Amino acid sequence: MKQNRIHQGLLSRVKAVGCEAMVFPTPPVLPDRAKPCVGPWLAAKQERRRNGFTLIELLVVLATLALLAAMLLPALAQTRQNSQVIECLANQRQLAVAWMMYARDNNDKLVPVGSFQYQPANFGENPLTEPNLQPGGSLAQFCPGNLQNTSMTAGHYYTNWIKAGLIYPYVQNVAVYKCPADLSKCPYGASASFAVAAERTYSVNCYVGGMQWWNPSYKLYRKLSDMNRPGPAHTWVFIEESPTSIDDCYFALDPSTPTLWYNSPAVLHGNASVLTYADGHSEVHRWRDGFMIGDKNPQAPPGCNVPADPHSGDLAWLFSVSTVHN
Repeated sequence: MKQNRIHQGLLSRVKAVGCEAMVFPTPPVLPDRAKPCVGPWLAAKQERRRNGFTLIELLVVLATLALLAAMLLPALAQTRQNSQVIECLANQRQLAVAWMMYARDNNDKLVPVGSFQYQPANFGENPLTEPNLQPGGSLAQFCPGNLQNTSMTAGHYYTNWIKAGLIYPYVQNVAVYKCPADLSKCPYGASASFAVAAERTYSVNCYVGGMQWWNPSYKLYRKLSDMNRPGPAHTWVFIEESPTSIDDCYFALDPSTPTLWYNSPAVLHGNASVLTYADGHSEVHRWRDGFMIGDKNPQAPPGCNVPADPHSGDLAWLFSVSTVHN
């Protein structure tokens, strides 16, 4: 009622001054609604919620990050493994190019590959000054030495043994002789005072330039022009050798003994190894022989004379790309 009287009074005053206008009075300000009383502990809790995360929110974030890591880490590991395979392929291709250049510079003769009996008597000496290891010497070869000999690995001239090889002048890089996935130490099983990082992973087919004729019933290739059966594209030259069996640069195998790995490939890329052929191409070969992969060998030293799994076909395949029957 009081509001109506005020409104009528205003209209009367407007008419009195002769003005026609519509006047809308400001609605009255109602009193604020009563606010609940908030305790200091509840106010502090509300303040924390405005300034940070709750425990549940943090757990959700952590679970999301863990899920992303679980998804990404295998992919990153696979990427690293792939890069190691690519680098290993490149290393062996460089060795293959050097191997072919040596043959062309030496009247088509393949670089000699020495077994145990074609190594110097003293592994503690400097191989760069050993007369028999110089070009034309009786022990000159692809890569002299024995990685299972502590006199060599613990000696002052360990890094010179690769440099004393006949194709090193064409490569000029010690790192090319080693697969990046090879983290082994040699001699295998030696104490920390004698074991050092292996500087070489690759060995050579004993039927390709071998100084020792492992089995005269099978063809020994001494010149590039000899490699007409099964052909350069089907005869491997370089292979990754197992850290447990690698010693000299001579990878021994015997087609007349189809149940025994005299030397074993290094399985450094999943269940696969890299091989390079006489025509210069390289490939990644996947193995299925669980005995060889797992080095299931009751004999010593490990890695040598490993019984082959007759159902895998791996050793038979390697024979088929190594040599042919005379």
